[in-house]
Amino acid sequence: MIRIASVGYGDIARRRHFPELLSLDGKAELVALSGRDEPSLVECARELDVPGWYTNADEMLAQDDIDAVLILTPPESHALFAKKAIESGKHVMLEKPMVMSVTEASELLQSLEAQQQRKPITFLPLPHVDIAEHRSVERLIAEGVIGEPTSVECHRGHRGPTHADWFYRKDLAGGGVLFDLGIYQVSAVVSLFGPAQTVTALCNRRFETRTMDDGTVIQPDVEDSAIVSLWLENGMAVSINANWNGYVTHHATRRRVTVIGCEGSLHFGVDDGGIYVHRGDNDYGMIKDATEDAQFDGYPCRKLAPELGNGPSTIIGYFVDMIASGKASTRPLEMQVHVMEIIFEAYRSGEANEARKLDTRF
Repeated sequence: MIRIASVGYGDIARRRHFPELLSLDGKAELVALSGRDEPSLVECARELDVPGWYTNADEMLAQDDIDAVLILTPPESHALFAKKAIESGKHVMLEKPMVMSVTEASELLQSLEAQQQRKPITFLPLPHVDIAEHRSVERLIAEGVIGEPTSVECHRGHRGPTHADWFYRKDLAGGGVLFDLGIYQVSAVVSLFGPAQTVTALCNRRFETRTMDDGTVIQPDVEDSAIVSLWLENGMAVSINANWNGYVTHHATRRRVTVIGCEGSLHFGVDDGGIYVHRGDNDYGMIKDATEDAQFDGYPCRKLAPELGNGPSTIIGYFVDMIASGKASTRPLEMQVHVMEIIFEAYRSGEANEARKLDTRF
């Protein structure tokens, strides 16, 4: 049984990660929580029947009977707690964004490399891209179902978080919608097609006030919409649209990734979890998967379900399986650093109104 603790217990923890963890009966258990607000911390621990709770995260991380740690705090403390957890020899799953600067990313990886020499650990920074959907997309593209891929168009948006105001504070979040939503699309693109060489971006704040669930009106100092263009090293062009100005709640994100090729297009990352393939010649004979007739953007196409295989269906399940099998990471950690550099340079591009060259690769 893998004993897991969590630094942080907010919305994403209670809505997603904790239920996933509690469903892994017999494989892992949630044994401790840490947070600064003692009354709500105790309430959460009792609600979930978690035996340990700490108002001092360092004290929790020092416990020898804890195997792994989830870092689920606002971004400004991600690098700090991840570094401490790594240096205490704990396996780590780190919520996105991984860090607030490329310097923090490099320092974190140095700590990880040093720890791996002493005692190998699993380190899983989010977004997690080694998922069934992406593996199916990789295979379909390699099989030539849309011909040579030439460009990618991405969109991800909702009406903005209303449960916590830290999303709109640059000192706590590091940035706005690019950090919150754009990071998913950037991660998917570079995971599938490799590193980018330049980035150009426009970032804007459409609304000067936001109303939280409790009625509080706040004044954001981060962007709520962003358009990012990437040139990849393989020559592909990428456009990413991320916004907090839609009509659905943050629980019902509207999203999609479209890969355009010389012979057709492939659409994934959509709300129903399907993969849609459209070919210009309507010849789908090369697709080996079971398909069904469908429509996407008004075009006739074929819909496929991702190959789920025998692996876990949740992020926490994947993390636990990685620990059990002794797997250190999924994709190169340098890829995560590259993703962060893309976002940081996107902000600089928006401020300077110029294309920015990227230094990191993987």
